[in-house]
Amino acid sequence: MVDDIPDNLHLLTRELTNHGYETRGVLTGAMALTVAQLAKIDLILLDIMLPDMDGYEVCQALKSHSATQAIPVIFVSALDDPFDKVKAFEVGGVDYLSKPVKMVEVIARINTQLSLRHAQQQLQQFNQELEALVQQRTQELAQANQALHAEIQVRQNVEEDLRLSEARYRLIANHMGDLVCLHNHQGEFLYISPSVQTLLGYSPEELQGKNIQDLCHPDDLPCLQLHFQESFQSADSITSAYRLRSQSGRYVWIETLAKSIMDEDSPITGIVTSSRDVTRRIKIERQLRYDALHDALTHLPNRDWLAKRLEMEILQCRRQPGRQFGLLMIDLDRFKAVNDSLGHLIGDKLLIAVAELLKTTVRKVDMVSRWGGDEFVIFLDNVNHIQEVVQVAEVINRALENPLEVDGKIIFTSASIGILIGSATYTNSNEIFRDVDIALYRAKEGGRNRYEIFGMEMYQKALSLLTLENELREAISTEAFTVHYQPIIDLQSDILVGFEALARWQHPQQGLVMPGVFIDLAEDTGLIKPIGKQILYQVCQTIAEWEAQEKLSDRFKVSINVSGQQFRDNRFIQTLDHILAETGAQGCRLKLEITERILLEQSDSIAYTLDAIHQRGITLSIDDFGTGYSSLRYLSQFAVETLKIDRSFVNQMQPERQGIVQAIIDLAHNLAMDCIAEGVETEEQRQQLRQLGCEAAQGYLFAKPLPLDQAVLYLQSARLNTEAPLSSLS
Repeated sequence: MVDDIPDNLHLLTRELTNHGYETRGVLTGAMALTVAQLAKIDLILLDIMLPDMDGYEVCQALKSHSATQAIPVIFVSALDDPFDKVKAFEVGGVDYLSKPVKMVEVIARINTQLSLRHAQQQLQQFNQELEALVQQRTQELAQANQALHAEIQVRQNVEEDLRLSEARYRLIANHMGDLVCLHNHQGEFLYISPSVQTLLGYSPEELQGKNIQDLCHPDDLPCLQLHFQESFQSADSITSAYRLRSQSGRYVWIETLAKSIMDEDSPITGIVTSSRDVTRRIKIERQLRYDALHDALTHLPNRDWLAKRLEMEILQCRRQPGRQFGLLMIDLDRFKAVNDSLGHLIGDKLLIAVAELLKTTVRKVDMVSRWGGDEFVIFLDNVNHIQEVVQVAEVINRALENPLEVDGKIIFTSASIGILIGSATYTNSNEIFRDVDIALYRAKEGGRNRYEIFGMEMYQKALSLLTLENELREAISTEAFTVHYQPIIDLQSDILVGFEALARWQHPQQGLVMPGVFIDLAEDTGLIKPIGKQILYQVCQTIAEWEAQEKLSDRFKVSINVSGQQFRDNRFIQTLDHILAETGAQGCRLKLEITERILLEQSDSIAYTLDAIHQRGITLSIDDFGTGYSSLRYLSQFAVETLKIDRSFVNQMQPERQGIVQAIIDLAHNLAMDCIAEGVETEEQRQQLRQLGCEAAQGYLFAKPLPLDQAVLYLQSARLNTEAPLSSLS
């Protein structure tokens, strides 16, 4: 198990140990590669975001080394973007689990992969043993054939030697466990060893002169006929398997090794065969093939079978120009809520019920498969128009409008559906899965309980986001983010009381990129944490320089936005302490801006972080107050110093319409807080805010966000003009 969070390792270790697994946990990719090469590892659970190298690089390194390339890798990551999943499979992963994981699903995925690997190892060992046996038996038959030829030649001169030779051969055959037979060109039995009684229940006399084809299963008759035809045309040993009817009427799978018999007068006079019962082996092999291609819970075809079906369909589309197929990727909405409230057993039974329902919505030529988790994929064979696929999606949504009864419980569910029409334009199944997954993502993004049809604009958008993500990662590694500072002005005295630090991305081709372009993606991918750390470091470094130059007044603070992901990170306080210690900045110069939603989470870790921030002299501000969910209880419970009035409320102010802004200011004052108004652009807005009692403001009326060098000049001018209105400095 590879995860840079020890708590995750401890949780997985405990759960897997309880299930009888021996585990090893490591925190870095380098440690994972070392352990994989030195220890006998059967399976790896691999996180993507690691401190020294990401999970994709670790997986590629494992697959490039002969000693570790066969170890199956299951990715376990909080990254839930479709392209993270696709990339995980491209670098060699066999499965992908999204955090937070469900342990029952983790155990099921682990069991499936270990079963597959064990089956592969068993088959490999069996094939090696079988090959050795074939060689041994071939050698035995070759030796017996040579002896037989020698005795036939001796028969022309010495009849006694022939009788002795025949007696010796029969003695060997009669005591062999395998069934030994001699056949003529028509397939009739010329000789049957006594072991036929054990194998098929017949006596040798009952089968003497009868044709083996009379005992063969009708489905295997073509195989048997081909087997005999090839044996009479080749001097090599030939192996085949088919079913023969026993005396009880039960069919027995036998594996037969056949060798032609030659003499001087005729090239081939007959065939000698050696057969044994392989019914149990065939049954195990069939079960293994079934398990490898079916979902263990619903018994639907799994993603591997679906991928094979799609690969064949792509070939079919190439052979038949104009041929199309349909694909629907179905995700049950709020399935996690069912698991959390009713338990995983009910959740599993719900999946089984949905699987049965989905099978009723398609034709026999179509395929309903389980993709994993609460996702299903339906393949529609040979469709003529997109409307045919849409009709199936609508039928499914209508069917799910009716509640499902599971173990006496009535459960309502719905589905988000991604739709795709495929043709010969696709080159492999991964491209198909990629596109239909994009459509599903758009359906869920659009509000759930709906469907979306894939279009190339979706792919282009997804590709653009992937490119942006890669560039963001490169920007993090090269520290291409910079800080602009927007002045915050005291409305009563027009004195500069601080700056708000705003992130900017110095793109090598596009120049300065505003946060609106990349912040949402950074939040979705978890990259907001390293970006926020770099910004926080730059801000603290700048504060320390200003303090050393004695440029700051007692009231001066720099506000910096902290994302929810940063705030929830259990290492945030440790990171904050490290930055303050390394830069030498004082915590009292910082004001961290958070959203109202963070206060509503009510978790112990949030409470701890808020208390730790307060203990370090750092103040807190609620950003964009009033635009999200609010709770006066939690607002008064925690040490929040400032409410920031969102620019949307400031823009709506009219001389006779100031109610919302007035209410926020009054609330702040009643809770012993102050207010800062954002987006102040006119003198009228400043005067209104001043009259309402708002303490400070920021906006283009005073100055736009300034790069560091201009912010330094602004700060110097503010010190030299403390008695003049700072609006003149912008």
